[in-house]
Amino acid sequence: MESVVSFLSTSVRDNLIVTFLCVLFAYVVVKYGYGPFNFWKNLGVVQVKVQYPFIGNLLIGLRMAPHELMSLAYKAFPNERFVGTYTFQKPVLMVRDPELVEAVLIKDFSTLSDRGSSDDPNSNKLSKHLLNLKEEHWKIMRNKLSPTFTSGKLKGMHQQLIECAGSFMTLMKDLEDGRSFEVRDLVSRLTMDIIASCAFGLSIDTINHPESEFRNMGLTIFKPTTKGKLLFTLRVLPKPVLRIIRKLFAASTNFEKFFVGVVDSTLEHRKQNNIVRPDFLHLMNEIRQKEQEMIAKKELDGKAPYLFDHASLVSNAFVFFLAGFETTASTMSYCMYELAKNQDVQEKLYEEVEEVLKKHNGEPSYNAMHEMPFMEQVISETLRMHPPATGVSRKVSKEYRIPGSDVILHPGVNVFVPIYALHHDPQHFPEPEKFLPERFDESKDAVRKGTYAPFGDGPRICIGSRFARLEIKVAMTMILQKYKIVTCDKTVSPLVYDPNSFLLVPKGGIWLAIQPRNKV
Repeated sequence: MESVVSFLSTSVRDNLIVTFLCVLFAYVVVKYGYGPFNFWKNLGVVQVKVQYPFIGNLLIGLRMAPHELMSLAYKAFPNERFVGTYTFQKPVLMVRDPELVEAVLIKDFSTLSDRGSSDDPNSNKLSKHLLNLKEEHWKIMRNKLSPTFTSGKLKGMHQQLIECAGSFMTLMKDLEDGRSFEVRDLVSRLTMDIIASCAFGLSIDTINHPESEFRNMGLTIFKPTTKGKLLFTLRVLPKPVLRIIRKLFAASTNFEKFFVGVVDSTLEHRKQNNIVRPDFLHLMNEIRQKEQEMIAKKELDGKAPYLFDHASLVSNAFVFFLAGFETTASTMSYCMYELAKNQDVQEKLYEEVEEVLKKHNGEPSYNAMHEMPFMEQVISETLRMHPPATGVSRKVSKEYRIPGSDVILHPGVNVFVPIYALHHDPQHFPEPEKFLPERFDESKDAVRKGTYAPFGDGPRICIGSRFARLEIKVAMTMILQKYKIVTCDKTVSPLVYDPNSFLLVPKGGIWLAIQPRNKV
């Protein structure tokens, strides 16, 4: 009898333990697994459906390109001005209404001046650049660097663009037999040479030597991988946690050593040989030298915050390299792709190029580049369909009431502008999948504010956007002068984007061919 009682007691105890553990598990799942995903509901904001506890829609996001995931949320709520979403467990408000977009990026910039997913500017030797800086530090840095991109400075670099594009045209000559080529691979060599020349003052001739260390570094950084995308997505985690994750999973690289070495050796070589070049590196070094001279004269406190130090110079040279290499190559590739598919547009652009160059002795001069309105329209439409930034985020720095609502956001909440989705919304751009450069004809109805922002908008708009446009205009002018761009049997339409890239990268590349104009 005692054994039976003992058995029953043990059984009851075990059942109680199991029941307690089940209840505890359920509590943890509900409170910590699903609890964070009630953030927007508690504020009365419509939100996307969350698939899994703890990780939200992370697994779905890893299977899709970032712009595709946000476009799904954008299209799912056509009557909402803003929608609650989550990155991992972090709440992110997606704004759909153009007036709200304008408020977030421009009108209310003082409350939303920081990027929502920036890294710690002191995390490594290449992180102290404009994209990562916050509030006052960003403002001071932006003011220092803005003169680097004035019309006068860009005009001084124009000849370097012409020389690089000239070498590229020699490479194009080898393709006159009509064989197909992968556009991004080819064009990235040109943009690499241009940014190496205009940012670092180096002649690396990647066009003829594609295996250069410079190009390999750039390709490695932008190579789409699931691990890279995961690390990019997890940037919303607390910085101490993120540092641990990066140490565990991030592959060791020589990026820092390579770029710091390039900058330092270039500056030392120029100093020893009294070399002055009108490039970004020289202009940034002038900023640093001027501050050092002011410190020496006691006109500036050497311990003043936000000085333009060595880390600032190297970091901004690095980010200019990244932006000037990949995003410009992508835009130029997409431009060639759309022109190949739309021969009527290409011929109209060719006629404009011919007409303008006749006025400038056949030379793609700096002034000639500013006399091509249809070229501007073609580039703008390319950027609409294939924006370099598919979305931008801002972080709320102080209590913010969403205009036209009772919803109040507290500091730390991220606000996301889905640029790709806005660019492909038929309400803003009828027949959005058609390549129609005339949308941007200034003599017609203007594009609605808050619907077009390929480089972002407001005070934090990409500082190098004018340089990128100039680069594309020079290259496209010289290509169209001599060649007709055509599709080939390898051309894919529509393009399918690589889900592992945080940029718009087509799977399998973009394949085209060219025909000499004198043979057409």
